[in-house]
This record gives sequence, structure tokens and C-alpha cells, in this order.
Amino acid sequence: MQTLKRALEAYFDIPAAGPGQGSAWNFHWNTPWPGWMPDWIVLLLASGIVFLLIYAYLKDTAHLDLKKKSLLIGIRLIVFLIVVLFLTRFTLTIHRTGLPFVALLIDDSASMGLEDNYTGTPEMSPANLKEFEGKPRLSLARDLLLKDDARFLTELQRKHKLRLYHFSEDCLPLGDPDFLDQTNQQSTQETLKQLVPTGKETRPYHAVQKVLNDFRGTPPTAIIVLSDGISSAGELDRLSRAAPLAKSKLVPIFPVGIGSEQPVRDLQLYDLLVDDVAFVNDPVNLSAKVKTFGINSGTLSLVLKDAKTGSPLATRQIPVNSRKEFQKIELTFTPTTPGLFEYEFEVEPVDGEVNQKNNQQSGQVSVLDQKIRVLLVDSVPRYEYRYLKHLLERDKTIELRSILQESDLEYSSEDTTALDYFPVKKEDLYQYDVVILGDADPAYFSQAVFENLDQFVREKGGGLIVVAGPRFSPQAYFNTPLQGLLPVEISKAAPNAEYAPVIEGFQPELTTEGQFSTSIFRFADSAEESQQIWNRLPELYWFFTADDVKPGATVFAIHPTQKGKDGKPIPIISTQRVGAGKVIFNATDDLWRWRDLVGDLYYSRYWVQAIRYLSRSKLLNQEQAIELTLDRKTYQQGDTVQFRVKFLDERLIPGDSEPVTVMLERKGEASRPVQLTPRETAPNIFEGSYSNIPEGAYHTWVAHPILEGTPPSDDFRVEISQQELLNRDMDRSDLQKTARETRGTYFHILDAEQLPKAVPAGHPIPLENEEPIPLWNRWEFLILFTLLISVEWLLRKRFRLV
Repeated sequence: MQTLKRALEAYFDIPAAGPGQGSAWNFHWNTPWPGWMPDWIVLLLASGIVFLLIYAYLKDTAHLDLKKKSLLIGIRLIVFLIVVLFLTRFTLTIHRTGLPFVALLIDDSASMGLEDNYTGTPEMSPANLKEFEGKPRLSLARDLLLKDDARFLTELQRKHKLRLYHFSEDCLPLGDPDFLDQTNQQSTQETLKQLVPTGKETRPYHAVQKVLNDFRGTPPTAIIVLSDGISSAGELDRLSRAAPLAKSKLVPIFPVGIGSEQPVRDLQLYDLLVDDVAFVNDPVNLSAKVKTFGINSGTLSLVLKDAKTGSPLATRQIPVNSRKEFQKIELTFTPTTPGLFEYEFEVEPVDGEVNQKNNQQSGQVSVLDQKIRVLLVDSVPRYEYRYLKHLLERDKTIELRSILQESDLEYSSEDTTALDYFPVKKEDLYQYDVVILGDADPAYFSQAVFENLDQFVREKGGGLIVVAGPRFSPQAYFNTPLQGLLPVEISKAAPNAEYAPVIEGFQPELTTEGQFSTSIFRFADSAEESQQIWNRLPELYWFFTADDVKPGATVFAIHPTQKGKDGKPIPIISTQRVGAGKVIFNATDDLWRWRDLVGDLYYSRYWVQAIRYLSRSKLLNQEQAIELTLDRKTYQQGDTVQFRVKFLDERLIPGDSEPVTVMLERKGEASRPVQLTPRETAPNIFEGSYSNIPEGAYHTWVAHPILEGTPPSDDFRVEISQQELLNRDMDRSDLQKTARETRGTYFHILDAEQLPKAVPAGHPIPLENEEPIPLWNRWEFLILFTLLISVEWLLRKRFRLV
């Protein structure tokens, strides 16, 4: 029959059907009788005419045999049918049909990046267990679709047109948005290979709803869903909620369950805190947090190792507390030799733990056989000077010397830290690592002292903190070399009134740079907790109003309401890199108020961390004047990491043909380069980004241009969305319920190769109509009509009927 149809289509000049296409024939006619006449009357009249024709021929041909009678009656009936064809204007319309549709949805949410423990899974044999272990769920889905030259997809395409989607919080076409065919199959497979589990939440109901809307005109024959069945967006987005909608459109859902119902056991180590500068025979404290999943009892083993030798430096056992969202852990070790110490902090894996990549973090500490030498200078013993002096005297990592310009003559002999005068010789000043310049009178300084202080910062990498005061600082330093070191612009304005009453307090606001780009304001284990502490600190009162911030300077904290001349918030704490060193400007001398009710708890953290921040360049001999920063320290899967390299020494900026490259690495994996490009408005700043980074702890550093000494580096962490981590076990019951209610079939990933055979064939889909072919007026029928009339007349004459 198909051969005859194809032959007739070729005769009527109908184009041949394409791959996967077919044809459907439809005949149409017009009724020549009046519209008021019922069909049964027409049928009765037609039957009567046929009867009369047969009766007349039987009467006229009574003397003929049956064969001759039948021949004449047949010719006359055919002639009658041709007349009817003429009267009804009989036409033929051929419809092109295509294969029915099937939609295949792939879950790429973060939970699909989990690895499972398949021990005890009913469908799993020992051979399959070895094949599945150590593979994330999305990798198993990818293997199903692509193995054996994508046999799974090929089998589906034999009887169906296939459209692929990937879904998490949104449902989007995978690869070419049209149907998968031979022309785009290869590119779609490449896109499938690059699919990563980074979605922050899973919304199966939303995905099925989106697919049914896409196929609104012609529902698909079936929907195949490759997922672990977890809905992290709540009960309303479970896959089974889509069952009534799919059932109403007669669309069966075939879920493929990926994952294990066994509890996923996992330990996650994060938020590691440790100073990057330490001192010989001084305890180094490492603190971190650990989350437990599927582990409700037992103990956690903590170990700190030397990264080079692997030998343990400190160990600790802590009990598991499953009632807490996380547990804070701490270890302490005491370095005995100077140098660059590389370490690994690890929570040892527990039995059955499937993901051990997030159990450890690594880093490095520069161990110095010296203390940070600090010079504190002020004119009078104001509150800030007194509290800061006592604080630094007690700190074992700091060696303090102080200068009080307007002190008594006996002061320097009574105070062991006091000096008689500011170091005049350059060599004497260079012995210090950080200079804290309070509200000092510039009249006590010679021009040579100012020039030495400028070179101390620019050339030797020394740190300078300038604390504003109501008498001299910083306005009295206008037109001195110190003016060029400050991150703010100052004019020759009259000094603030020393005794002007200040009755309205303010709480400075941390900028994004203050929260994430420095450890100076790290008052707690995380940036979020530090921000909460910052918001609760006592209010400040006095501050110096700077004219403006210099280009290239960074503002850490601003006044919440007051604006400067340019309309920008007044900087309270700011910094800038000057040559090889750094300068911090405190526009207030009220930080001592942070001691209210808590003593030195937060006051000391700020000052010690600020001093260490400034001293690193000089202590570590990092004079390349390049900064590497990230937009934050913690990312969720799917986020884009933004890198920024700032050249503070323009001589180090590479040429147009040379890129700036940072390397990105995770332990046990090859390093990945990230190319940075210069910012149009600031040619000394290079920026770049990297997306879709898997979960884990990462270390990044500047690889090009090549620098002397230790290159600038930073660390960050990528973690799975917390919503995705709440439920980790495959939801088999919901997947089976969906299949049952929609009359589909549930498959475990192990048996899913049989799925293409279970998908119903479906009905051909109308694609387009060819132009109608009129049959009633074709010359073939006219010739046939004439030929039959002639043959009948000749036969009647031969049989002596005329």
C-alpha cells in the first residue's frame, strides 16, 4: 500500500517525504443537491438509480450470458461513478506528517553534583557498584545519554523527534532550541558534556510546566526526566505535582532516578581563619567550621599536617553535635623555625563518606624570627594614644617604641618604650615596620624627617597609620611630603576646634572592600558575623572631614550620613598603596570607645590586624606593588568569581601583547589559567572572571607577569547551595508516584537503557498540507469517461442491443 501511495504521489508531482516524515490522504467533495435535502434521501435516490441501471440492463440483456451482462453493467456503473465525481468536484489533499515529539529533561541542580554510596541499593550488582562509585549524579546521567555513540538518544530518535532541556531554578533548552537531529546532534552532545551541576535550587514542577507550555499546540508523546527527584524549593515544586497537569494532556512521564536512597554521609570544612604572618615560638591558632550531613554520632578527627612532608603537627578529637548547623573547630601549633610554612588542615573522612574533596583546606604562613617593630608618635597623651600604647605593650608579637612630643623631660627615662625624639637618621627609621602617627605637631619634624618617612613607605615597604586629631593631623601636614602619602586630599583649612562640643554620635558603615577585601575588620569567624559585631560597636563622635579621596585609594569605612564636597560619603577609614608600602588614614581618634563593656576584645583585633596588614610588605619583602583581590571569599556553585589585579607600580604593567594571568587551582587537580584584561577607565587595573567552578577550596595567584619573591595570592571557597544540601537522598517514592499517575514508567539509572523501548510510538504530527489536487476535472478521467462510453456503445452494437 505504501508503495502504491508513493507511486501516486510521484505521479501527482508531490515532493518526496523527508527523513522521519510520512503522508496522510484526505478526500473532499461538494454536494450538488440542495442543502435542505437530508442525506438519507440522497442515499435512497442513489440506490434507486443504481437499481434502475442494473434492472434495465438485466432486462435488455436477457438473452446474453452472465459474463457479458456483468461486463456491460460494470461499465455503466463506472460511468455513473465518474459522473458523480464530476458533479461533486472530487479533490484529493495530501498532508505531510512528522514524527511525534519527546522531551528529555536533565536536572543540573547542585544536588546532581553529589556522589552517592550505592552499597545496599537493590538494583546494584558488584560490577555496577564499581562503575558507579565516585561519580557525581550528573556524570551518571551524561554517561547514560552518550555512551555507545549516544545509543540512548539514537533509539529515541528512530520513532520520535527529540528536544533536550536542562533545569534547576529555570528550565532551558539544551544546545540548539530546535529538535535534535543529525545536523545538530554533535554540537548538542558537546554542550551536554559541558553541563555542570551548579543550579541553586531544583524545581521539577516548574520544568514540566514549562515544557508543556512549549508544546502547547501538540503535546509531546512523553516526557523523560533524569533527576534525583529532590525539590529544594518546597513541596509545591515536587515532580508529582506536575502529574495531574501532564495526565490532563495525556502525556506520560518517564522518570529516571539517579542517586541512592542511602543517607549521604559528608563532612564539609570551611571558613578557615589563620594569620598569614606568624613568629617563631609563638602559637598560631587555626579556626574553621565543619558541617556534618548524615552523621549524627561519633567523633571527628582533626589533623594539621605539614603539606611538604605530610607529618602531623597537631591533632584533636571532637564529638559530633548533630543539633548544630555547624561546629567550630580550632587547632594550635607553634612554629620553631622561620620560613614559608605550607600546611593542610583536614577533617579525616568517616566510613561511607562519598565526597572527600571538601574535607580539607590548605594555605601558607610566613614564619618570622622577629617581632613587628612599631613606632607610636603623638603630641599629647589623648585617649587613643594611651589605650593604644598599653595595648601594644602587652602584645607579644609587637615591639613598641613611643614618642610623646609634649611630655616631661623625665618621661623617656621612666617609660621603657619611650624615645626622646623621632629618628632622624634614615637607618634608624628603617628599623621599624610600622609607624603610627597620631595628632603630632609637624613643627617637631625637619624636612629630612619627612623625606625619610616618605622613602620608608615608598622604597622600603613600611606601613604608616595616620590618626586624625583636632590639633594638627592631618591639615597641618598640607604642603609636606606626608600629604602625598595620605589616601585623602587635604587643604590648608583651619584646624577643627579642639574643644567644640560633639553631642551626636555616628556608626560608620563598612564598604564592600572593608567587608571582603581585607582581614582588618574580621572580628569573628565569618564576614557575616563580623558585620553584625561592627553594627553593634559603640558610636563614635569626632571625625575629620576630608576634602576627597585620591584616585586609586580604597575606602574601608564611611560616615553614614555626612557627605563631602563632591557629594560622596566622608571616608572614616581609608588606605592606599604608595610604592612598596601602604598607608591607612583614620579620620577619627574615637576608636578607643570600642572598649566600652568589652575591654580590648574588638579594639585590639582592629589595631593588631591593621598593623599586621601594613607590616607584611616590609616583613615579607613583597615590593612588587601588585595587589590581587576577589569580590568575595565564599561563592555558591553557579556564581561567577571576579578577579582583579591592581598595579600600584606602573612600571610593572605588561605591554599590549602580554596578558595578565592568574592561576586557579584546587588540590589534586591541574591549575587553570584565567586571563585578565585592562579596565578602560583605569589601565593599571586588570579584571577577569571565571564561572561554573565546582565545589571546593581554591588558591589563586598571579602567574604573569613573573615577579620576584612570593607572588600575590588569595584563597576562596565554592560551596553547594544550602537549599540543595538540606535533602540529599534520591526521592524514589515521588518519582514512582509521578510515573504511576501519568501512566509512565519509573526507571532506576541502572535500568534506564531499556527506556526508549517503553516510550509509546505516538501519533504522527501534521506538518503541512500540499495544494489540493482536483480529480473531477483531470484529463485522465475525461479520457476514461469517453473511452468507457465508446466501449459500451461498441459492445452493445456487437451484442445486437442497438
